[in-house]
Amino acid sequence: MSFDEKREDLYHKALILEEKKGEDSSFNKEFFDLVSDVVIYLMKGENSFFGSFMLKIKRKLSFSLTYPLGTIPFKGEYVMYFNPVLFLQCTKKEMGALFKHEIYHIMFSHYEREKELRNSFSKEAVNVALDVAINQFIKDLPMDAMRLDRAEKEYNVELKEDMPIEYYAKEIDKKIRKREKKEKKDVRSDKAKRNFDINTAHDVWESLDISSELSESIKDKTLNGIESEQAPESIRELIKNRGKAEVPWQSVLKKLIPSIEKGYKKTITRRDRRQSERLDLRGRLRDRIPEIIVAIDISGSISKDEFRKILVEVMKIADTRRAKVKIIECDNKIRRVYDIKSINEIKDRYDSLGSTAFSPVFEYIAQNKLFNRPIIYFTDGVGEKNLSVKVNKKNIIWVLTGEDELSLEDGPYVIKKLSYEKKEKIDGAEGIRMYKEVMQDRNSTCL
Repeated sequence: MSFDEKREDLYHKALILEEKKGEDSSFNKEFFDLVSDVVIYLMKGENSFFGSFMLKIKRKLSFSLTYPLGTIPFKGEYVMYFNPVLFLQCTKKEMGALFKHEIYHIMFSHYEREKELRNSFSKEAVNVALDVAINQFIKDLPMDAMRLDRAEKEYNVELKEDMPIEYYAKEIDKKIRKREKKEKKDVRSDKAKRNFDINTAHDVWESLDISSELSESIKDKTLNGIESEQAPESIRELIKNRGKAEVPWQSVLKKLIPSIEKGYKKTITRRDRRQSERLDLRGRLRDRIPEIIVAIDISGSISKDEFRKILVEVMKIADTRRAKVKIIECDNKIRRVYDIKSINEIKDRYDSLGSTAFSPVFEYIAQNKLFNRPIIYFTDGVGEKNLSVKVNKKNIIWVLTGEDELSLEDGPYVIKKLSYEKKEKIDGAEGIRMYKEVMQDRNSTCL
């Protein structure tokens, strides 16, 4: 049976499954076997980077999607959801182009960009802008995909090629705001979802609650071992500059502190919520003066000079954020815990020759209910593979002092390398510099 015959057969089975709203393990196997055929197709020739990337993405079905597929970072890996009814309407080349579309979204950090842009522009404008910014450079996309020329026609706007996402979002948003309000369309039933809906194409991202640092660590993990020589020029540049543009641990800590709430404080400006008629009872407000927990591996991986430099930098950050600092010195067990309010209160490093274990620090934090504090852990990274307690990974920054990788296997975590007074590099505009690859893609022969 040829690829197209398999696709047609699966399409009819998908329609039946959609009607019954049921599951069929044999259909799942056949469907993902077909997906694997497309991945193998990409592995050959100039698209091998995208094929290799797809090998590392977990795959699931979701008939509720209004786009053929959508990808999210989840539990340390990327998960790609497929709507088989929409996906199976595409040819093999179109399927491959959709995979490229998703990987471009990942590589250019569009999960994070979408949240930022939604603060300034409408959801519809942002969705269209994100797709226009990359689709104009991808060959063989399905007819329903949002291209530059389609956006120009639908929104009656003239758009330039190879421009930043902000440019497209701004121009399209202007037209949306001026557009006369149309009558509300009837809400479509699940049975009617037969066409792409660009307005909800990225809705799968809305449930994401992940920091940009964690998202980047998943990206690094996925890229590990993938040869980038066959990647498009713009992606090769991104991969090449990832290490150079790494945000230092100091900047990550500064960003994390404002998001952490310490608890509550009494106030006379609010009434008690339980007994609002009692004017003599004080209400409460969130106490946003945080406490930074600094855990330091004293097993020998950090010298006494490095130890002091680290704490001096942390205190500088704490002073600007009015934060308290708690120091935990630990090797294979906690050796000392103390609070400091100024640089003058920094003590000499505790002498230790013990091995390294991370769990004692987090057991102490759990016992003292300190998990809502930002935690920055300085270590060479060589310890146990799994922690003995559950942790809030979003509040933890691991700073590695040597060349080793973090031994923990239950990531992803925010991981940085030790550096001092490193100036943070600022990325330029989003504009995708793909002119050379565009010309190559447009002039290349079909595979």
